[in-house]
Amino acid sequence: MPLPLSISIISKNEEANLRRCLESAADLAAEIIVVDSGSTDAT
Repeated sequence: MPLPLSISIISKNEEANLRRCLESAADLAAEIIVVDSGSTDAT
């Protein structure tokens, strides 16, 4: 049995891309942690 995988995503102003990125990674990891670094859009 493989070990659970965590994915960490650091983003800034990625409103246009974040949903697609998360959907692509959803089946790969047990958890996804998104860290926003001061976005000025709706990220």
